[in-house]
Amino acid sequence: MKTALRLSLFAALLLGAAPLARAYEEKSLLAPNGTLYVVRAGSAADLGIAGNYARPDDNLIEWSSLAQDGSQNFGVLPGTIDSSVKHNLTLVFDEPSGTFLVLWKQEISLVNLLRLGILQGNQWKVSDLLPNVGFPHAYNPSMMITHPVVHSLDAAGKDVFTRHSLLSIIWWEESNQSLARYAPIFLDEDASTDSVQIYDLPASVGAVAGPQGAPPPAGAYQFPELQTDGPGGGILASFADPGSGQHFIVRINFPTDVGTPGPTNATWLRRRVPIVGIVESSPIARLAPIDGTVAVTTFIGSGYRPTLAWRDATSVHFLRFDGTKWSDVNSIALDDKTMSYDHAMALVQDMATKN
Repeated sequence: MKTALRLSLFAALLLGAAPLARAYEEKSLLAPNGTLYVVRAGSAADLGIAGNYARPDDNLIEWSSLAQDGSQNFGVLPGTIDSSVKHNLTLVFDEPSGTFLVLWKQEISLVNLLRLGILQGNQWKVSDLLPNVGFPHAYNPSMMITHPVVHSLDAAGKDVFTRHSLLSIIWWEESNQSLARYAPIFLDEDASTDSVQIYDLPASVGAVAGPQGAPPPAGAYQFPELQTDGPGGGILASFADPGSGQHFIVRINFPTDVGTPGPTNATWLRRRVPIVGIVESSPIARLAPIDGTVAVTTFIGSGYRPTLAWRDATSVHFLRFDGTKWSDVNSIALDDKTMSYDHAMALVQDMATKN
């Protein structure tokens, strides 16, 4: 029945039928080997899988995969069947290790949590990423995989070059403090997220609170972003700090020459501690959307200058820091024939990344 429903939805899209309103969230990912992953979050009733193991009003996360040879897998992520709402799905795939990862936000009374599901082989491992002091609330999480190469020495003193799989996660958090946070997870070393260190990004660059004027708009700071910095495994992060009134573009690296592994080698022990450096800073963007529910995307250009983009019902809007000041808000009108949302955002991204 579930397969038939999916096929009927797919056929409707192919035939140009009117889109069906969804009461659930769905994300898809195509892995390099051609496997298609689909993840859906919603109530068991809306997902059409209420039955012996899930009541209609239970909320859960369902996944499926379809390989090039036609083989299929599907099921429910462990520990996700309960009353709490799960949303903000993010998917990535790590080719070297063949690992599929799902990040989501889970709403619990008074708090919400970030949860991470890791599929290796046929086994899922699900863990919490974010407990924090107070009553933490995470907003707009995203993640990215990079593959830095690290040089070390073996016991005989010979060179060893290892390409690691580094998962980077960034989000905005409000608890005792309100700030952007960053967590690196080394997939080839971390058995679980229990030992993962979480870093406060404003503290990592020495941001200092300044005079407090009018509060900045939520769209200026609630959407931190990650972007790759060239083919060498470098990481760029964009975040704003309302306390200092600054928007930062930072480069995040890790030690790449760590010597001989061992407990007496200080460089080896610091191999997972990020090295954060500012490559661009600007005043916070005060013309960004006031409404924090309007999703804002940041594109980082070749000169490390940020462009913020968002949409409303009729247009895609953007503003750019030119090295001296933020521009006025510019807009691209949307229409059904020549300018879709995806086309408009692609134009903004092309402009932003080349400048």
